[in-house]
Amino acid sequence: MTVIFRHPELTDYFAKSNVRLGMPRAEVPSIVKPYEGGRVLSFPHLDLEIDHGFWAGLPTDHLKKLKKLSSSPDAADFRRDPLLDRRLAEADVPAGLKRRLRKEIARLYERVLPLYEAMFSGYRFTRRQVVWRLNTIHNENMHVDTYVEDYQDHFARLFINLDDQPRIWSTSWTLEEMYARFGDQLSVDMLAHSGPGEVHAAINAAAFGGRSTVWWDNQPRHVVYFDPGAVWAVDSRQVSHQIFYGRRAVSIDFFVDRASMLKPKRHYLYTAERFRVRRVKESVGRLVR
Repeated sequence: MTVIFRHPELTDYFAKSNVRLGMPRAEVPSIVKPYEGGRVLSFPHLDLEIDHGFWAGLPTDHLKKLKKLSSSPDAADFRRDPLLDRRLAEADVPAGLKRRLRKEIARLYERVLPLYEAMFSGYRFTRRQVVWRLNTIHNENMHVDTYVEDYQDHFARLFINLDDQPRIWSTSWTLEEMYARFGDQLSVDMLAHSGPGEVHAAINAAAFGGRSTVWWDNQPRHVVYFDPGAVWAVDSRQVSHQIFYGRRAVSIDFFVDRASMLKPKRHYLYTAERFRVRRVKESVGRLVR
């Protein structure tokens, strides 16, 4: 279940999908259009039968490297996952716990991956990435996802709350709204000499401070409680968000060939470049006049 407290000053971009466990692939509704359109999608009828007690009880305080595990399930057989095997070995997980962890991961993959690929039908996956987020988070900063390098690929991001407690998020302005509201804070000189990824990071900093310690910005927020087992999808480069509290979750983040998007111009780098070019042209036009 997902409980939303909506802020009246913000766009209501929340939507629901009726996907259910065991649905035949042909009956699974596509979420590509609303996902690319910046919606936050929840799945109130999707019960993945997760053992929340197991995930909540993982000894991550003692096994520090267990707090975040990278995974890349094989396309032909999701039980084959050499990357996960390496990460578990590096984390020094005891043999018994490792077997149980692999079993629970395989169970979840068996349930969710066929649905995931059907919901994002039409996307060409270039890299199969999953991140098991098993650390406790308090008061993360509000942000859209930014990176050191520019990612030319799109991605299809689905979150699942594995814990026995709610995962509490806040969300705020969409990326388009951030450019409209805070774009004037970006100097034309900076824009003229920056790439689109740098512009994307700059608008994030202009809106919210841009540092992980700046969680007390004064922007309006929706508040969302994702209950144990809740599943949601959002392009986290399009909708600003903040994890206020959370413990055990997984994000399925398969990389997607941008050309296979329904609307490739929705890609975050294209949005930044479109804004950058328009602002620089407007500045040049004023000088000419």
